[in-house]
Amino acid sequence: MTVHRRKFVYAVLVLALSYLTHCQTVAIDLSDLPVLKYGTAWKNEKTADLVYKAIKSGFRHIDTACQPRHYREDLVGEGWTRAAKELGLSRSELHLQTKFSGAKAHEPGTEPYDINAPLEEQVRQSLKKSLENLQTSYLDSWISEFLYLTHASMHLKLHVYNTMEEAVDAGTVKQIGISNFYQLEDVQWLYEHARIKPKVLQNRFYPETNHDAELRSFCKAQGIEYQSFWTLTANEHAIHSPPALEIAQERGVSPEVLFYAFCMAIGISPLDGSTSEEHMREDMELMDRIRGGKKFFRNKSELETILLVLGFTHEFDRSTLLHTEEYAAEEL
Repeated sequence: MTVHRRKFVYAVLVLALSYLTHCQTVAIDLSDLPVLKYGTAWKNEKTADLVYKAIKSGFRHIDTACQPRHYREDLVGEGWTRAAKELGLSRSELHLQTKFSGAKAHEPGTEPYDINAPLEEQVRQSLKKSLENLQTSYLDSWISEFLYLTHASMHLKLHVYNTMEEAVDAGTVKQIGISNFYQLEDVQWLYEHARIKPKVLQNRFYPETNHDAELRSFCKAQGIEYQSFWTLTANEHAIHSPPALEIAQERGVSPEVLFYAFCMAIGISPLDGSTSEEHMREDMELMDRIRGGKKFFRNKSELETILLVLGFTHEFDRSTLLHTEEYAAEEL
């Protein structure tokens, strides 16, 4: 063990002893969550082939959006249907998730709805277009993407969400969720006022928001799946830190795979936008390993090492790791 790593482990032990006496136990249920989801943003004309390759590699959860500016939802439809036909997969074996985005999210003239129509009608038209693009009669998950409605009132956002609830009532959508919500009080307010509770919160996972620690704690308490994007891009400092690189080398995995494993250890379902078939297979091997009950980390001090590199200080994350058995083989 290097001097650098010994210092980290010593710091981990001190912190762990303190938190063991103060933190409330948080159990992680891995029956359904977390799971790596294939992200399709910015794939352009390669979208269909990449979705096809992702599904052939083992991905079963696909994320997209009805937003031509960043996604080719129609090519996602081509990709999954081609893969399903070749592999003999039924529609129910795949989980398709897409999003509604407000008018400001689109390049003028590319909106998937009539921008002069009432807002609720825009939402309905967007859903209709998504079903057409994805070549499916239903969605497993439908998210309202609020990045371009940041300054809109919560009542307007709730109006959008209430319209989405109609699709659940009709059986066209199995669950609904929200994206780009970074204030805990806003998520709590919408949750309290929603008739059908959100099952997904999808946010950028980065230091500027303290990695959404408070939001993730709320999601865990309410049974909401927390999905992360920019998971690798925004955390290069942690992924390629000397302690993390050392652990990755010892495990025989890439630093990126190690970081995905860490994220899932704290209850996050990351979006994985890999364009490399080799990396897709590596990521699915990680999922198989976790689902098969194999331990990824030797002990919890390794999890704490990454936690420290990231600068996580929130009680929720530390208590989660200290009581997580699914990923670490030993107690501290």
